[in-house]
Amino acid sequence: MEATDPATDGWEPTLAAALLGAERAPPAAPGPLTALVTEADPGAALLARLAAEGVHHRAGLDLGPDALVPLAPRDTLGPECPPAAAMRLQGLLAEGYPTRDRIAEWFDLAAASGLRPPARLLQTLLVQRGSLPAAAEGVVGAELDWLARACGEALTQDGDAAEPSDWTEGTVAERRTAFTAFRARDPEGARAALEPVFRKEKADAREALVHALATGLSPADEPFLEACLDDRAGGVRLAAQHLLPGLPGSRYAERMATRARAALSVESKRKLLGGTTHNLVVTLPEESPELTRDGVEANAWERRGGGARAGLLRAILARSPLHAFAEHPPRLWITLALRSEWADPVFHGLFSAAKRTRDPAWSEAMADVTAEAYEGKVSGVRRTNEVLGMWAEALDLLPDAEWEARVAALIRARKIEVVLAVLGQGPERFSDAFSTTLLDWLALVTRGSDSLRRDLAKPWVIARLGDRLWPSDASAASAAAILARLPEVEGDRLRTQLTGLTSVLDLRAAIRRDFRPDTTTGGTTQG
Repeated sequence: MEATDPATDGWEPTLAAALLGAERAPPAAPGPLTALVTEADPGAALLARLAAEGVHHRAGLDLGPDALVPLAPRDTLGPECPPAAAMRLQGLLAEGYPTRDRIAEWFDLAAASGLRPPARLLQTLLVQRGSLPAAAEGVVGAELDWLARACGEALTQDGDAAEPSDWTEGTVAERRTAFTAFRARDPEGARAALEPVFRKEKADAREALVHALATGLSPADEPFLEACLDDRAGGVRLAAQHLLPGLPGSRYAERMATRARAALSVESKRKLLGGTTHNLVVTLPEESPELTRDGVEANAWERRGGGARAGLLRAILARSPLHAFAEHPPRLWITLALRSEWADPVFHGLFSAAKRTRDPAWSEAMADVTAEAYEGKVSGVRRTNEVLGMWAEALDLLPDAEWEARVAALIRARKIEVVLAVLGQGPERFSDAFSTTLLDWLALVTRGSDSLRRDLAKPWVIARLGDRLWPSDASAASAAAILARLPEVEGDRLRTQLTGLTSVLDLRAAIRRDFRPDTTTGGTTQG
């Protein structure tokens, strides 16, 4: 098809004819649109001619020959998903924000299956591209790039045709994003490019670019970060103080290790009848410019409470490398910390260091000792909700499989208050086996007394389980059965939570079912 030729365009003559009226209008000239007019009535035929010529006129208006050059064929990267899955995605996209987690789950399944949405959904996906999950780019990114080019739109994602952004231009946020991408591609090259121009940047840009060094952080970054501790901008200093503890062999780490050893030591004495007793000796640090340079300062709450030096101790321990405590096993340090008169700064400082490093030995010791403390097996430590909270946080340091194994043991031991406390932590997604164990426990507890059900509802952890349980048909059926057996009580918070759990779990199970080849319908979306 060619652009409209003014000499042959039938729009003007037809418009003039319509203004004259059907009785006085000349007959239609032969042309490609004549056959489209089938109306017998002269007036209706004239209006049909006017409509057809108007569409034809607008379609070819102002188009040059290059506007109709065919695009390269669209490459498809795998087979289409089953129709049921396509219908499900269409419904989720229509609902938008409330189903963003389910959309992410849909694309995770599509990526794992090597499937893609049908072409009819590409336009909708292109419109919503900015809010799609990261997995969507691997599934439909190339096709959305193709469609964007076909529509004459600029690419909005980092497709193959997009050029890497220049980290030296744009807003501070844009520059940080571009520099982070640069670091991901070439950590050494990015830092080398930053160093010569760093001092010329404004304070907010310097701060943002230092934070971006977290990507690809290595010992080679230490000299630059060490120099940033003396930067005139407080935000730059804070950024460097945040990153340096992640380099356990750095001068910063060694300064912290020296301070930690000066503040904490273990005094051991042999007993007359055999064995050894251990006591924790705590020497509170004093404020100094050197500590301030390294970011060790008491916060405002600690100063108001008269515990500035205890705050310094907590901050030192939190930033120290764990090899500073290699003289004794982690279990001994943690036990003595809980029994110490300085339990709060010492335990929480050590916990922060263990959380930062995820050291397996320290993580396991934290989980073991806090469990024993809550069970009354650590002398001098009372069983309190605070200790229970420490136990829950310590369990969260463990790998997912180990966390599930320990919580499953608590479930079998019928320790309801502990299970409720620890369910607020843990993996984002549970395994199939643990989900079965947890649902069996939930069924048992909901069949208990009214008081027990009220305790179950208080922490509001049940509501989140729909997003975390394994989304099998069996899990969805178990949740529905639990809800069906729940006694009817007006204003029941537990029923509200279980209703949400069942709805979400049923939808997640349906999404997985849609990807099976024998599924014929995508059903309807649920909240």
